[in-house]
Amino acid sequence: MRNWLFRGVTGGLFLLVLLATLGARLGWVAGTFPRAEGPAFWMASRAMGFAAYAALSLEVTLGLFLSTNLADGWLARARTAELHRWLSLVTLVLVGVHAVALLGDGYVRFDLLDLLVPFAAPYRSAPVAFGVLGLYTLGVVHGSFDYRARLGARLWRALHLLSFVAFAGATAHGLLSGTSASEPWARAIYTLAAGLVLWLTFYRVVESLAASLSPRLPAGRRTAAALAADGG
Repeated sequence: MRNWLFRGVTGGLFLLVLLATLGARLGWVAGTFPRAEGPAFWMASRAMGFAAYAALSLEVTLGLFLSTNLADGWLARARTAELHRWLSLVTLVLVGVHAVALLGDGYVRFDLLDLLVPFAAPYRSAPVAFGVLGLYTLGVVHGSFDYRARLGARLWRALHLLSFVAFAGATAHGLLSGTSASEPWARAIYTLAAGLVLWLTFYRVVESLAASLSPRLPAGRRTAAALAADGG
């Protein structure tokens, strides 16, 4: 009962703000929404953006660990799966805070439609759209956790591949729209995260190919395929 009440109140407030935003754009609502002076909200949004990217990188990394044998020796699969799902929720929350903080910034003056509709933002619309689409993609991936049994293993795995789309979109969003993207420390974060995900993805593909080919290969070549799958 409490969950339904919370969802109803949250949904009602969201709808009210959305209607007010639409009314302001159409000139039906007089006045402007209050904005903060100074860069406090912009800085908060930027900090939450990097925190969300770190959580997303860890989520994708753990997902790749679960799909390979790399972490079997030092991470319990059940615990890793729980952490993977928890990070999915944390990423969504951090992205939400990152976006909401922009509503208080007085420089660019985003409104709710800018944050919900791709390519509607007045600031670097295409890079911002990558972030908006990434948020929706992450929502689909996180929602799939609750419907895994109904979706079936094949469809659930296909939906989970959207995590790579979200990660690519988040990386492009940060590099192309972030005000800190040119800083060496920011580029190091994006390079390390993207490099790790790319390497683990390559390992996963090689492992899958080796597993699919090994029954068809002679014993000697099967050993070589096994070594390739193990990174040897």
